[in-house]
Amino acid sequence: DANLVVTMYTRQLGKVKRGARGARKSKSQRGAALEPFTHVSMSFRRKENRDLQTLSQVDVVKSFLHLGEDLMRMSYAGAVSELVNRLVIGEEPNPQLFELLRGVLEALDAAEPESGELIFWSFRLRFAAVSGYPPQLAQCISCDQAKETGDVYFSPGMGGVLCSSCRSHDQEAFVITRGALRLLTDLQRVALSQAARYRTSPQSRREINRIMRAFFAYHME
Repeated sequence: DANLVVTMYTRQLGKVKRGARGARKSKSQRGAALEPFTHVSMSFRRKENRDLQTLSQVDVVKSFLHLGEDLMRMSYAGAVSELVNRLVIGEEPNPQLFELLRGVLEALDAAEPESGELIFWSFRLRFAAVSGYPPQLAQCISCDQAKETGDVYFSPGMGGVLCSSCRSHDQEAFVITRGALRLLTDLQRVALSQAARYRTSPQSRREINRIMRAFFAYHME
């Protein structure tokens, strides 16, 4: 079977699935345009009583060539695609998410492969925001104070940080270092292309990955 079913995220329709006739043929230009992590322009004719609509034309807008040349870049681009595919349900347009996806692919393509983790963290923070669940990191989510002293905790359930005075509001909150918190706060506000400029320690990486897993497990899955 030379046909292919592709999943795309579009500006106007959100996440869609479309059929591409003959895309698996070795010399098919359409198949080349439907490679993963490719920005394309597509058109189709909607037919009533058909569950899977068929592409009539697809053209490459931009290929992110470095993503296919490096395994580390490819793994983070794949993680971005998997996250969106799993957590976005149905055709719900979100132009902000479309621009975020385009931006993260550009950032991963341009940056050194070792910076992929930082860019992916920054993407996840923005993905949570455009989905309506932005984590509150700059000040305590309970008292709204940005305290410079004392321990700081992250509460997945409350969706942000707690100061030591408010720690009792969530016994499941866990302590995090201020270095990891500063990095997360910066990654939440800087452009995706700037995330690659930061450096982090193994301890901060462990803390941030724990925060990301706990937050997304509670709010997004």
